[in-house]
Amino acid sequence: MNILHTVLEADVHLIKLSRPLQASLAEEMGHVLQEIARQGAKKVVINLEDVPFIDSRGLAALVAGLKILGGAQNLRLAAPQAQPKLLFELTMFDRIFQIFDSVAAATAAA
Repeated sequence: MNILHTVLEADVHLIKLSRPLQASLAEEMGHVLQEIARQGAKKVVINLEDVPFIDSRGLAALVAGLKILGGAQNLRLAAPQAQPKLLFELTMFDRIFQIFDSVAAATAAA
């Protein structure tokens, strides 16, 4: 499975991705985020430690997640590898997303 969804607390959900965030995975992640929002999730942490690459569709899915969940205060990104981190910096999305070095730090902030 490329997306693993875990409920950490009543309103904190963890999504772990396990391959590059490209078109097919981006679409699947969009569906997962919509379902989590329908379930009433208040905070979501996306673990990017196993995501070596994010393309434009993947970035668009993350931005859509901001809309679905009601903003950056509800969606946190954790442990991005080098290419995703550079992508966020070059596109200046590092100013929009809350990005943490670890899942523990992102979860604590939630």
